[in-house]
Amino acid sequence: MPFRTRPFALAAAGALALTGLAPWSPAGALSQPETDDFLGQLTRTYNDPTGPADNNAYDFDIVTKAVLVTGADATLTSLPAFTVFAPNDRAFEVLAFRLGALSKSHRFGATVDEAKVYNALVAKLGVDKIRKVLLYHVLAGQRMTGEQLLAGPRTRKITMANTQKLRVTVLSRNAAFPVIILGDKDGRPLNDQVVKSKIDVVSTDNAVVHGISNVLLPTL
Repeated sequence: MPFRTRPFALAAAGALALTGLAPWSPAGALSQPETDDFLGQLTRTYNDPTGPADNNAYDFDIVTKAVLVTGADATLTSLPAFTVFAPNDRAFEVLAFRLGALSKSHRFGATVDEAKVYNALVAKLGVDKIRKVLLYHVLAGQRMTGEQLLAGPRTRKITMANTQKLRVTVLSRNAAFPVIILGDKDGRPLNDQVVKSKIDVVSTDNAVVHGISNVLLPTL
């Protein structure tokens, strides 16, 4: 059931109005085919109008649908390069339950009802707040691979696309057991981690994705 992709050729001014980012040179921005390719790699079902629908708990259907529906794809198109820390579908289910968007009787299983979780979060937070959350997962203007993350400082703060800081802490540089912790604004230390098997899970010439275990929360 493929869903309709949003047009990527949105005006740059509209994208900037949504994000508050400084203008990028159009010559340095990603093309529509590059952005399409990136989102296509991120999830098999990003073209599904009713989706996400495969119920796989550990892929990236919900975050991809949210990028398209909220217009955050226009931000990606406006950037010359970017890094995304992408929460998997289970992470969004956990967030929805923690926020009370799902009922107290909700039970976690082997799969995730992605449409239910997505709709519950939209009803609870609204599209504008979801867009702000999404932009807190995007490092604008830089393609930062897993190798670069591990080789960098033990701890650093990076400025995300919503202009807020995210702390990156490398606890282990061991290639067999890398540990990268992300410190967001939720006050819960050590709960947001880059998943070892999802480092560089999507990689193009201008963009890279690292899968993470929880949804990063900015100050809303």
